[in-house]
Amino acid sequence: MDILKVERILFLGIGGVSMHQLALFMNRNGAKVFGYDASNNDYVKKLKSEGVEVSKRFNLDFLPIDLCVCSPAIKEDNKYIEYCKTNKIKVMDRIDFLNELSSHFKSVIAVAGTHGKSTTASLIYEILRVAGKKVSCHIGADVFAPRFSLGDDYLVLEACEYNKSFLKINPTISVVTNVEAEHMDSYKNMFSLHTAFSTFMKRGMKRYTFRENSTRFLSRVKDVVFVDKTKYNIMPKIKGEYNLKNISLAIKVCEDLGVEGKDIINAVNNFSGIPRRYELIGRMGEKKVYIDYAHHPTELRSFLALYNSEHKNCLIVFQPHTYSRTKRFLKEFVDILKHQKNLCIYKEYPAREKSTQGISSKQLYELVKKENPNVFYSASRRKIEKRINEYSSIAFVGAGDINKIAVQIVENYKISNTKQ
Repeated sequence: MDILKVERILFLGIGGVSMHQLALFMNRNGAKVFGYDASNNDYVKKLKSEGVEVSKRFNLDFLPIDLCVCSPAIKEDNKYIEYCKTNKIKVMDRIDFLNELSSHFKSVIAVAGTHGKSTTASLIYEILRVAGKKVSCHIGADVFAPRFSLGDDYLVLEACEYNKSFLKINPTISVVTNVEAEHMDSYKNMFSLHTAFSTFMKRGMKRYTFRENSTRFLSRVKDVVFVDKTKYNIMPKIKGEYNLKNISLAIKVCEDLGVEGKDIINAVNNFSGIPRRYELIGRMGEKKVYIDYAHHPTELRSFLALYNSEHKNCLIVFQPHTYSRTKRFLKEFVDILKHQKNLCIYKEYPAREKSTQGISSKQLYELVKKENPNVFYSASRRKIEKRINEYSSIAFVGAGDINKIAVQIVENYKISNTKQ
């Protein structure tokens, strides 16, 4: 099947950051696009504004279709999937559909890693864009001036290890930022995880990783470029030692693609980062309110070190993401959070998981409470709102819906003060 000639296409889970990008491309390419999603988020609103029909329910008006593209979050018993099976309509996984599109580009730069892959991929895209290269991107975050055109020379992809989906990508250049235990529900053990990353690295004709973050498995892969800190005198807007590594990696990839130093420096120094990475989203009087995507112990530790160094008398609101991650890293989370002076542990975001696996955010709170008397638990934003005047700044941290809670608290504060 030539997916570029498909006339009627359905995206299941169309409200996701990746899925909505693919749907927009097909819609702009002339296909009649339909979507199914339980939410009505900003991505869905964007799709609707461009004429895409989206429903929260099984909609007979969408049928018949020529192709169905499915998010990993969609279950096999979905009515649309059952319909497709009954009527022998092709169902493609999101990553297979993306890989099919990527075959139309001359070079595919795929960035994988436990941490920093969105930022590194966005930096590579931004440097190539500023240098005037014909470049598209497909990244799991909102980037500045996004573009997806099959006529471009380069496609920059974020390649996720969840469900081993990154092994379906055929990169020209493979980049690995770092490798730690993550998404272990998709792997039997660390050997399996390392093997998958090594396999991904080998798939690229050119291969890059940051030297300090490389594992012994990656060091065995032949012809890898091990990147050290950049030689350029840069003054980036994005903060943190971890981002200097991401920047160095992105610079080396682009340097080897022929980008001149002046374009590299210009792009890096003006790069403002991506959403939910130490992002200032508003103020409540004199209080600054930040959000950050940190949900793995390493990310959380790095964020807290940076945030606490710049803010005093600050409150951290941390939302655990998935029961399995909380269970696996329970000791690490406790060890990190017990030192945070002012802390709220928010109810968990289960994502795709239904079983608690014997752990919850409330239990994490109880363990932290034994060693940190300044922690409190909250299952709603109201408890946080009652205490905001005690702190000079607040950071909402996690990969779930905690960012929406933060935005709502800021909006409520503005409304309350306007009425007064």
